[in-house]
Amino acid sequence: MKNVRRFLVSPCIARLVARERGVDRQIVEGYLSSQPGKDQLIRLEADQAHFVLSGQDPAGDPVEKLAPLPREHAEALFGLCVGQISYDRLHLPPQSGLSDAIQLDRVVYPSSFDLITVEFADAQQAEAFQIPTWFGPEVTTEYTYEWRYIALNGLQSNPEVPLSSQQVEAVLDMLDQSQTATKATNGSAADDVIVALSRSLETSGLLKATKDTSTPPEAKPLAEDVLEPMKRSAQ
Repeated sequence: MKNVRRFLVSPCIARLVARERGVDRQIVEGYLSSQPGKDQLIRLEADQAHFVLSGQDPAGDPVEKLAPLPREHAEALFGLCVGQISYDRLHLPPQSGLSDAIQLDRVVYPSSFDLITVEFADAQQAEAFQIPTWFGPEVTTEYTYEWRYIALNGLQSNPEVPLSSQQVEAVLDMLDQSQTATKATNGSAADDVIVALSRSLETSGLLKATKDTSTPPEAKPLAEDVLEPMKRSAQ
């Protein structure tokens, strides 16, 4: 069973991360029922729309069943929704000891706040997680931060998320490390492409294999050959 921990994050930090990393997905969800249990909702994104049945499997893990919808049908069904939520989602590099990326959701409707979600393979990994300095208060056990609850009721409280210079420095370090790793990966990939292309062209005969173009030792001009014209000019 997978375990999830959730944390609030300062809007200033979330904005800084979003500006650096960019937004992966912009999502709007409309809930068709206010009854607890299996949620029925419409999910709209930039290039797709789905009818979603959300529930839990026998192990207690959340599961979703998606059915594609024509865009106009999905937009029409939004008129029947009893609650909506809209958020921008982006992913951050994995932290030490984690295989999954950290998810940042910037909720923009019906309330405005920023939520970090970290997924773990088991409870032991979740408990051992070292919370980064730039994370805010943990809200894992607070049901009022569930998407369905917020869509139907809004955000019941808007706690002040602390912000310090240490938190800003920590998130800047994280972003710098991510940027360096991305550049190194892209650079290595680009080199591999160039080498592969060169070999392909050589094999096809369109490009001659690289040869040593330096002057061989026996072809280098001798000192006498250089001095002789100078002597003649002097005479």
